[in-house]
Amino acid sequence: MYSEIVKHYTVLVAGLVFLSLIMAMFLLGIFFQYRLRLQEYALQLTREIELIDAERKRIHIDLHDEIGAGLASVGILIQQQPCDDRVIQEKITNQIITMRARIKEIAYDLVPIILDTQGLYVTIRELASEMGEHIPIAFVCNTSISDKQFNPVKATHIYRIIKEAFANAITHANCTKIHCIISNDSKQLQVQVADNGSGFNKQIAPKKGTGISHIYVRAKILHAKVDLESTQQKGTVYKIQIPIEALQ
Repeated sequence: MYSEIVKHYTVLVAGLVFLSLIMAMFLLGIFFQYRLRLQEYALQLTREIELIDAERKRIHIDLHDEIGAGLASVGILIQQQPCDDRVIQEKITNQIITMRARIKEIAYDLVPIILDTQGLYVTIRELASEMGEHIPIAFVCNTSISDKQFNPVKATHIYRIIKEAFANAITHANCTKIHCIISNDSKQLQVQVADNGSGFNKQIAPKKGTGISHIYVRAKILHAKVDLESTQQKGTVYKIQIPIEALQ
């Protein structure tokens, strides 16, 4: 009798162990499948963003080389073949100059060509200088990087991250100063953007709001760590640490 009980108990335990193993394998399979889907989604997102950046670059070239050059040619023709009404001629010339300047602004906003020709260091300083000319905010930009080895596609992500941080501060912070610091060592590139604005409650305005999600998406592509600090009435600080190997 006792041996029968032991036998049934042993069979029951063995069955439970077998079912547990099956369940563990099933859950493990779901986990790996979920992880694979996340990796595929991240890869697809990276490709889509880089395609968008490539399309921006193409539009930039079209605006600059086709429309900009065409307007310049029209301006030269008007000057060579003056019409009888000087007032009308001046209006046309001024309108062409205004349109060329606007096209230049749009093209630069799409993708700054100096990012390819002169690198991230010069581009960020140009961006801060350009923004500082049009709005009553003091931009302080301290950069001490050697970015000649950075992949231009990866450098574009950094540029967009910094520009988004600038835009958030300008639009939402009600600040009077924006301070950008970029430095690097042999392992990491450190980016810090700080403003002296109104700040916000991180629990009320999480990372998905106010364009901050764009920063996190591009940072994830670069395997970067983002630390966002914000104190109401004291300002906001973005700290981004990017592995140098992710920029090659």
